[in-house]
Amino acid sequence: MNYFTSILLGLVAGSFSNVCILRLPEDKSIVFPRSHCPRCGHALKFTQNIPLLSFLALKGRCFYCRGRISWQYPLVELTMAVLFLFHAWRFSDSLGHQIIADVLSFYLLTLSIIDYRHRIIPDELSLSLLVMGLLGSFWNPYLSGSSEYKFLQSAAACLGGGLLMLFLAWAGEKAFKKEALGGGDIKLIAASSAVLGWGGMAGPLFIGSLSGGIVALTLLLLKKKRLGETLPFGPFLSLGVYWTCLFPGWYLFLFNPK
Repeated sequence: MNYFTSILLGLVAGSFSNVCILRLPEDKSIVFPRSHCPRCGHALKFTQNIPLLSFLALKGRCFYCRGRISWQYPLVELTMAVLFLFHAWRFSDSLGHQIIADVLSFYLLTLSIIDYRHRIIPDELSLSLLVMGLLGSFWNPYLSGSSEYKFLQSAAACLGGGLLMLFLAWAGEKAFKKEALGGGDIKLIAASSAVLGWGGMAGPLFIGSLSGGIVALTLLLLKKKRLGETLPFGPFLSLGVYWTCLFPGWYLFLFNPK
């Protein structure tokens, strides 16, 4: 997959990501109705809905009502294109790794923005990623062994990750007398484990907890948050999933520091 194709696919994925970010939290269909201006509701023509280019051509305003178009649209599209291009370079010798990195970046960026804004991770994202991880496990280069063993590895890691998160959620609720982990966080780890194997559980939990703790402490010191206030955990878990995708096996030092 060459660089130009990766950029085009990234722009298209970014455009679809924007649809999911806006519609999934409101339980709206991501298929119907077709793309339209959120202000005046006018359906957009194909030429008014070309990722990134339409925003630039229209100078950030709706063609019909002249209302401002949110910067979210071009930024998400550009970010996804850059990520896809990076994956084409990072995994230039493995199309399988590149495809999985592309798929994960779409899911992780989309659900991170949704979780940051609405404190939810839609089941449509976490569960579809989980199913794809299981069904694609037979050809997954992140898993080892025969095709049948890869599926068993994916299923076992998915179950183990989900059960561990359920236990942590129960323990956190008992300790702090309130919900410590949401159902979306639990399903996200189960899904990432189905895709990346046991690394999809260990890596995200370590990086997610570390990065989340650093950000929380920083916000407390800057008095941007008060003690007892929570942060959405999805973006931090997503950071750990993505890092593990780029550098599989990095977490092994946790179990064998020598």
